Amino acid sequence: EIMADSDEKTQEATPRRRQKAKEKGQIARSRELTSFVALGGMLSVLYFGGAGLLQSFMLMTKKLLGMQYGTNGLEVFRTASSEALVLILPMLGVAFMLSILTSIVQGGFFIKNFEPEFNKVNPGEGIKRIFSKNGLVEFIKSLMKFVIGGLLFYYVIKNSITDYPELMTLEINQIVTKSGDMIIRSLFYSFLVFFVIAFIGYLLDVWRFEQSIMMSLQEIKEETKESEGDPVVKSRIRMIQRELSKKRMMQEVPQATVIVTNPTHLAVALKYQDKVMHAPQIIAKGADHIAEKIREIAREHNIPIVEDKPLARILFRLEIKDFVPA
Repeated sequence: EIMADSDEKTQEATPRRRQKAKEKGQIARSRELTSFVALGGMLSVLYFGGAGLLQSFMLMTKKLLGMQYGTNGLEVFRTASSEALVLILPMLGVAFMLSILTSIVQGGFFIKNFEPEFNKVNPGEGIKRIFSKNGLVEFIKSLMKFVIGGLLFYYVIKNSITDYPELMTLEINQIVTKSGDMIIRSLFYSFLVFFVIAFIGYLLDVWRFEQSIMMSLQEIKEETKESEGDPVVKSRIRMIQRELSKKRMMQEVPQATVIVTNPTHLAVALKYQDKVMHAPQIIAKGADHIAEKIREIAREHNIPIVEDKPLARILFRLEIKDFVPA
């Protein structure tokens, strides 16, 4: 029972676990957020460049309608395709660039994600993924998008259907303007709906990612053992310990009674309290820049500095907290 508890993934991921997950390309990434930003970019192009796009669309329509009867179908298709491409290229370009930018903001791209995974080709593994927790979440998200999208389409058509008979009596430029307004209105509603979907989807994706990298108590223990055995980590720990020790030592210098130097290379701080201590005690020592720092602190606190090369060398061989032998 204790073993089962230690195997349950109930602990938040450690920084090392998160780093390993990132190296494998596992990050909290939301496709819905990317789609939302891309749609927002397309809407921005329509909003700020709508007049120019509408004018180009009208010219394209007139050009197609003005083609002679009996024109080769391939020629009509080629003309329509090239004209349509010019129209939609700005929107597609903005959507593409924003999609790339959103992916970078969410964590960037990883080569690992583009490497082939042959287990995904396995039908058995595919069925497992479909019926897994992640598969269920993806299904719910897709169903939600389908239902909301269908309701949105119905709402737009229902509110615009009264305009269709009127369109038949209008000129081509008025028809295009009216249709453009309907399309922009539909896209705006889609943008609002996608905002809700993207927000919910992002929260779900972050939650799923956090769940996927959670660790058991046993995994944390094993990681700690590995870290302690890592030479780089050991070296880092020793360096931190030395820094802390040096900091504590420097805090003791103001309590010194006298500083013995040689005079520039070494410095030893001695503390002595009459009737309390049987001999002077070494409370700090250092060479080169540490010695200079000890002298600076001594000068700040008006502590006497005595230059005595032989004595400084002898005292420097002793350890911190040692008493000077008689």
